Amino acid sequence: MRVTTAFKRLLRLPGASVIDVSFSAVGVVVTVRLTRRRRVCGGCGQTGRMHVHHRRVKRWRHLDLGASRCFIESELRLLRCPDCGVRAEAVPWARAGSHHTRDFEDVVAWLAQQMAFTPITRLLRIRWKTIGPIVARVVADHLDDSRLDGLIAVGVDEISYRRHHRYLTSVADHETGAIVWCSPGRNSATLQAFFTELGPRKDSIEAVSIDMSGEYQRAIRAAIPQAEICFDPFHVVQLAGRATDNDRRDEWNRHDRSHTPTGK
Repeated sequence: MRVTTAFKRLLRLPGASVIDVSFSAVGVVVTVRLTRRRRVCGGCGQTGRMHVHHRRVKRWRHLDLGASRCFIESELRLLRCPDCGVRAEAVPWARAGSHHTRDFEDVVAWLAQQMAFTPITRLLRIRWKTIGPIVARVVADHLDDSRLDGLIAVGVDEISYRRHHRYLTSVADHETGAIVWCSPGRNSATLQAFFTELGPRKDSIEAVSIDMSGEYQRAIRAAIPQAEICFDPFHVVQLAGRATDNDRRDEWNRHDRSHTPTGK
């Protein structure tokens, strides 16, 4: 079996044909060629008789082969798109604008759910600042706009994601338990952006659970006044516990039992 055939079966890159394999100081470099002839813009994805402005060689980081880094290299056509201008053609094994393959980015995004960024940089030998853009591309690629259709009961809450009190407002679908929307901030304007994105679809929402935030209540009453506002049990029980403690403390003090007895 030839080396190129072995690497084609090993890597299984969609839409690519392996034409050469070389070993260098940076790692294993696999040179591939696009199997399609159709011209696809890497910016907007449209196809057609776009003029080939130029050609250039691009390299993508792939999953490591043992202890060696692996890179995919291919010559791309620079297409003159009527909407995007001059852009490199799209390739099926990498996302637009990325210097990493889809397989590599999917692994990085999965690891980002399991651990901190620093261990990922050591494991995959990438920079700390590289992880954030990769996660953003993977999330954008897998987001399904239909997740916002037919929402009936949703939950709104905030989560702290950095120091100095930086927050994200998250909206979850109570039926599936999945988070369907998230954005920085935790005021009425933040939640209003969610309803603006929903558009007419917001009329299907019948109930919203929140944590007694006045800001969230303001946005809900302005956008979907027909929906019921429900306070989540955690905060209700928390307030009841505080009220019970205050009554117990007042009753104790009323009977003058808070003083420390003095010795004779």
